[in-house]
Amino acid sequence: MKTLVFLDFDGVICDSHAECLVSSWYAYYHLYLEKELRLVSLSLRSQFLILRPFVRSGEDFLLIQEIIDKKFPISSQRDFDIYSEKKGKTLLKRYKELFYTARLKYLREDRDYWLSLNRLYPHIEKKLSSWAASPCFYILSTKKSEYILEILLSNHIDMPPGRVLCSNRTGKTGIITRELNRVKSLKAVFIDDQIDHLLSVKDHRIEPLLASWGYIQNEWIQGNHAVQVLETDDLIARLDLLLKPHE
Repeated sequence: MKTLVFLDFDGVICDSHAECLVSSWYAYYHLYLEKELRLVSLSLRSQFLILRPFVRSGEDFLLIQEIIDKKFPISSQRDFDIYSEKKGKTLLKRYKELFYTARLKYLREDRDYWLSLNRLYPHIEKKLSSWAASPCFYILSTKKSEYILEILLSNHIDMPPGRVLCSNRTGKTGIITRELNRVKSLKAVFIDDQIDHLLSVKDHRIEPLLASWGYIQNEWIQGNHAVQVLETDDLIARLDLLLKPHE
C-alpha cells in the first residue's frame, strides 16, 4: 500500500490571509461590536499578519481582531493561548459562529470577490490537479470542506469531496490515524504550517513536516523542534514521487 499524503489548506495550499482578515474584520466590528467601519486599514493588515501564525481555528481570527483593537501585547503562542483561555468557551463559540456568518455573507453576496481573496500558492497550484487525481492525496484542514471545494472548483481543480476533510471535532492526527486504519496503509506524510498540529503527532506511522512557506514563526525553523522543515522544491519532488500513478 502506498503512503498517504495529507496537506493542510490555509498556509500550505492556499494563501488565504486576505479572506480571513476581511471576514474576521467584518465579523468583529460589524457583527459583534455593531460598528459600521468602511475600510480595512493597512496597519490592521500588517498587525494581523504578525499574529496569524498563532491561529488554530476560526474563532482565533476574531481573537486577533480583538487583540489588535485593544492593543493587547502578544509575542508568543503561549501569550495567545493564555489570552484565549481567559475569554471562555461561550465567547469563543460566539466568535466562531460570527466568523462563519461573515464568510458566508461574502461568498453568497460577492462570490468572485471572496474567491479572489483566496490565492493558491503558485508552486502548489501547478501540481495540485495531478496530485488530486491520486487516491492517496488528502486535504486536511480546520476550514469547512465546502469552502475548500469552492476555492478548488474556481481554480478548475477536481478533488473528490471524500478526500477533503475537516478536523474541527476529531483533530488532525486522529483523522490521519483513522484513514491509515481504514485503507490499511502503513505510513502517512502530514504537511502543516501550525507546528502544534505537528508536535501532537504520536502515531509512529505519521511523518510530520513543517511547510516553510506558510504562516510560520522563525523560531519554529530555528528552534530545537523535532519536526523537519520542508522547502518548496523538496515538497514537489517528494509528492511527485509518492503520488505518481501505478505503472
